[in-house]
Amino acid sequence: MMIDQGRAKGDDTIWAPLNYVDPGGIEGTNFTFTFDHQWTGVPAATQIMPIVDACSLTMPAQLRSEGFEQVHIDCPPLSNLPPEFIEDHWRPALFAAIRNLTGADMVIGWGFSARFSERKMDVERTDVSNPARRVHGDFSPTEFGEVIRHPPCLDAIAAVADGRTLCRWIGINAWQPFSAPPYDTPLAVCDARTVSPRDLNVGRGRAPSRPDLAIDLPFFAFNPNHRWHYFSTFEPNEALLFIGLDSACPGTWRLVPHTAFDSPECPADAPPRCSVEMRTMALFFE
Repeated sequence: MMIDQGRAKGDDTIWAPLNYVDPGGIEGTNFTFTFDHQWTGVPAATQIMPIVDACSLTMPAQLRSEGFEQVHIDCPPLSNLPPEFIEDHWRPALFAAIRNLTGADMVIGWGFSARFSERKMDVERTDVSNPARRVHGDFSPTEFGEVIRHPPCLDAIAAVADGRTLCRWIGINAWQPFSAPPYDTPLAVCDARTVSPRDLNVGRGRAPSRPDLAIDLPFFAFNPNHRWHYFSTFEPNEALLFIGLDSACPGTWRLVPHTAFDSPECPADAPPRCSVEMRTMALFFE
């Protein structure tokens, strides 16, 4: 199956290995893993895939079609902010952009974190401060599908619901680099229209620092129909939004797999990639 996403201007495709999950290495219907830098317990099956520079498309990718979109946000350049203040400025700017883009009644968020290329010392800061090198999603249908079962999300919804009944929710990942391009470990996102429900394998993970909290995470098996993109550059006020799950689309859920990868075209002396991310949810009430 081929998807017409708008022609790239010239040869703007790179080829790089992506780490899919290996279904043959999973016993039973689900599996457990550890949120550590090695993704311990996630059996990998590496595939060399073409990855198109979305910045070169004549028709920009959009949240409502491909499932991802580069958006402008009203926020100071993150590289100019002290690390402890980034979330305070970034969160409201993101929420405003997501609400404007989706028409949601409210936007919530949780799980703010920073990630760094392995070439930077900060990569050891937390369990999840390294690039996420598995093809995965952050919103599993088992926790965000027909019923929301994810405790941090439920707490955030309760804080803004004000007695209203939730009728639709869209999980949206927000990601933004605050280092200058080119990026040694860019983020690749897969066109939601090329993803099949058969690709999905759900794992239940725990972080070494939070053994009390278990989270379901969707991983994806290789599918030759997948169409991958990355963004070669971001302006200081640009972020990438991509859909984690849409409750209005049962079955497919419009999931956008994503993963970090090593850019074969990045110069060795380029600055290490530094980025911030957050899980957000656009809420629609009756």
